[in-house]
Amino acid sequence: MVKKKPQKKAAVQHISEPTNLYDRIEPVLRVWAWIAIVWMIYRYFFRFSEWTDEFVFKPLVFAAPVIWYVLKKEKRRLDSIGITFTNFYTSLYIGLGFGFVFALEGLAANVMKYGKIQIRPIGAFDQNGMIGLLILSLATAVTEEILNRGFIFSRLYEKMKNLPASAILSGCLFVGLHVPILVTALHLQGVTLVLFFVTTFILGVVNALLFANTGSLVAPILIHIFWNMTVALYL
Repeated sequence: MVKKKPQKKAAVQHISEPTNLYDRIEPVLRVWAWIAIVWMIYRYFFRFSEWTDEFVFKPLVFAAPVIWYVLKKEKRRLDSIGITFTNFYTSLYIGLGFGFVFALEGLAANVMKYGKIQIRPIGAFDQNGMIGLLILSLATAVTEEILNRGFIFSRLYEKMKNLPASAILSGCLFVGLHVPILVTALHLQGVTLVLFFVTTFILGVVNALLFANTGSLVAPILIHIFWNMTVALYL
C-alpha cells in the first residue's frame, strides 16, 4: 500500500497594516462620513419632535451602524467601544467631577456673552421642563458617545498610536457632526456660535482623553449630559 505523502501546511498569510497613515485611518473616516451624510440629509429634509430625533432616529443613524460594524465587520466585542461596566465607579466619579467643571465653564461663557450671569434657556427647556431636558440629554449623550468616543476616537487611536493627535482629530469630527443642527435648528450667530464650536471641541477632546484612560463610556456620557444642560441653560 502506497503511503500518501503528508501535505505541506499552507503558509499563514499575515495581513499587514498599511504604512501610510491615511490608508490606516481611512475606514474610520469612511464610517464617519457616511453617518454624517445620512444625518445631514435627515436633519435637512425632516422635522420631527426632539423626542423622536433622540430616541429613534439618532440611535438608528449613530449607534446602530457602529454596533453592526463592530460586531459583524470587525468581529469584536462591544467593550472595545466602551460599552462595559469595567472601572464603573472610577468612571462615575470622574464623570461627575469633570461634569461640574464643564458646568462652571458654561457659567464663564455666559458671563463672557452677557457681561453677567443670565439664564436664557432654549425652547426645548420651555417645552419639556428640567426633567424632560435631562432625559433628552441622556439619550443624546449615549448615542453620540458610542459613535464619537467609543468608535471614532478609539479606532483612530489604535491606528495613529498618538493620543493627542487622535483626540484632536476626533474632536474636529465631533464638531462636524453638529453642523447640521446649527443650520437647521439652532441658528446660532456671533459670539454664541464661536462659544458653541469651542466648547463642543473641548468636550470632544476631554472625553477622548478620559475614554483613553478608563476604557469606559460612563465618564464621557456623564460629562456630555452636563455639557448639554449647560448649552441649554446658558448659551
